Amino acid sequence: MAASPFQVYVSFSGEQGSKIQNVGALGSDGTYLGLVLGPGATYQELRGLALDAAGRLYVANAEKTNTAVYVFSATINPDGFSRDLLGALITPTTSKALLHPYGVAFDEGNLFVSSQDTNVVSGYAISGGSGMPSAKKLPIAEYLEKLYPKGDYYGGTFVASAQPVKVGKKDPPAVEPSDGGLSMTGFEDDATTAALGTAQAAPPPDIAVEQPDAAAAVEAAKEKARHSVRGIVFAGKRLYVADQAKDRVGIYGHKKGTFHGWVDTVTVPSPGPSTLDKPVGLALSPADGRVYIGSPKNKAIFAFDPREQEMTLVVSSASAGVGDALDDLSGLSFGPDGTLYFGSRSNQQVYTLDVASGAVAAFGAKLDDAPECVLVVPTN
Repeated sequence: MAASPFQVYVSFSGEQGSKIQNVGALGSDGTYLGLVLGPGATYQELRGLALDAAGRLYVANAEKTNTAVYVFSATINPDGFSRDLLGALITPTTSKALLHPYGVAFDEGNLFVSSQDTNVVSGYAISGGSGMPSAKKLPIAEYLEKLYPKGDYYGGTFVASAQPVKVGKKDPPAVEPSDGGLSMTGFEDDATTAALGTAQAAPPPDIAVEQPDAAAAVEAAKEKARHSVRGIVFAGKRLYVADQAKDRVGIYGHKKGTFHGWVDTVTVPSPGPSTLDKPVGLALSPADGRVYIGSPKNKAIFAFDPREQEMTLVVSSASAGVGDALDDLSGLSFGPDGTLYFGSRSNQQVYTLDVASGAVAAFGAKLDDAPECVLVVPTN
């Protein structure tokens, strides 16, 4: 098999078709290669994917009784696509902020994770050589500390919630949406949810272990938010966060967490959707520096230009040749040539978008499960 210049990783929902609890790899020509994650842990509801500077793969395991961020080897095995499990880096035992994680993203040597059921973005300093890294919770964002100096935030909180969830003894203050607090809507009881799972591997030695309050953890887990924080991405000196509940994306300083406003509406109206509707996936274009935003409810992809502070519609279901490709739109990721790759859950398909022409095409064959998050991974 000829070497592929890049691969496209897809985290499967685990809920459709063959119900795959793993990450699939596709070659640069769309050929399905196989499953990426090696054995050693129970993978459930895999979501966000990210690479660190050393080439290690970080994967969000979202199932709330088995929540974790797992790390996999930078080295790809002789089969050309799979990686070995290094271990569980972050769990609810080591970080109360982590519950039902979705997005993972790096800013220099720091890892940031969005958690849907605590509705925050938390940060961790990552260190270590080529093997299993270690993680240390970052200080509470300076911006939040100034807002509420006595606030009992979860350790490592970088972006806080307007509707916080108590976990154990941690009862964070509600940060007003006008100050950048993330929203949650659509709570429903989940009587089947059990106590939070324990770590799949021993916590790294430099993380101070927080002992969970089992009863409080169960109560927090019972409140299932249908819409809350989702995708995150860094662009320059800003962190962009999808506030799915309120149909907008928040902008925060990458060092202090300072809130810089919401993005929700196109600057100049054009035919087609003009506002975000339940945004999920975010991706930074290496070609034009814009932040691309997936808007599943109105079947559209928008782009925000940080320099001009303008949002425009890129493509929608009404665009010529798009068909049903944007149905149940999921993750986004850019290839090295500026092509945008995105997933459709309902179609169980990855597509490509030429952002210049608006042309959309299927990438590879129909998948055996629904794609959640997508990550283009260089292989040379």
